[in-house]
Amino acid sequence: MRVSSRHSVALGAILAVTAAQAPNYRVTYRLRVVERAAPGTRLLATAVVSGPPETDLRLSLRAAALEIRALLGTLPEPDTVNVEGLFFTRREAGRSRRGLPLWEEDSYRRWTRVPWGGATRLYPFGLAGAGQRGAVWIELAVGHEFAAGETRASEEVTLIDSTIGFTVQAVIPPRRVSARLTLARTDASTSRTLDLVPDAPTRRVGFTLGGATSQFDVTLERPEPPRTGRDSALAADVDVVCLRVLVPGSSDPARVRCGRLDNVAHRIALGGGDTLVATFTWPAVR
Repeated sequence: MRVSSRHSVALGAILAVTAAQAPNYRVTYRLRVVERAAPGTRLLATAVVSGPPETDLRLSLRAAALEIRALLGTLPEPDTVNVEGLFFTRREAGRSRRGLPLWEEDSYRRWTRVPWGGATRLYPFGLAGAGQRGAVWIELAVGHEFAAGETRASEEVTLIDSTIGFTVQAVIPPRRVSARLTLARTDASTSRTLDLVPDAPTRRVGFTLGGATSQFDVTLERPEPPRTGRDSALAADVDVVCLRVLVPGSSDPARVRCGRLDNVAHRIALGGGDTLVATFTWPAVR
């Protein structure tokens, strides 16, 4: 069937969009926390979070007796991007008979569509009325740009007014993990660094220490789902992985140790007085 020039142009546009949305670009969230103050506005904080296409944004904003936590994600389109947010608010509602603070909690979802690079406003503490002083909102702009190869996330926060608390964090489920395993025995140790994929088949690893070889079957697993709906919705454990270690041919149960990709050592006690020390980090950029 012959394809008309109009259809060729449309097909080319679709291919161009597909290429633009492939994992060779970075998504960037730019945030400004603003307060209305006479005669105009006052900037309280700024932040920039950037990462691969699947990067979500977790933020926390605290001011006086108000606190909000949110998880923002994107659904890209050719010329626009859909931004969806899940919000949890905590507000001091009064005092008990004993003088203890009483808190009111609420949760809700919001979404909006903006052009790439365009800005929208979030009103975490309610819609600001005309001329209302002290009203605080967040200005959010989402953009994307080409990036060659796999890239890591980056986070940058500038706090201008110390009376508020403002944090941001990139949320990315790890597809690969660099795990450094160290077998320690009394006054000797040996290490190996492995490139592991969560939920991949078991991998056998050998260590030679003191003229003897020890082997272990290791698997990297996802952690159990969070116990609270709030932590689950905010992806609290998205960067946590669990190392499952089993000695081949042994009747001993498998040892499991979980940790974040933060290069912090986690000790796993083994039989015979040996200790396996594991640290998890993001793999090197390719």
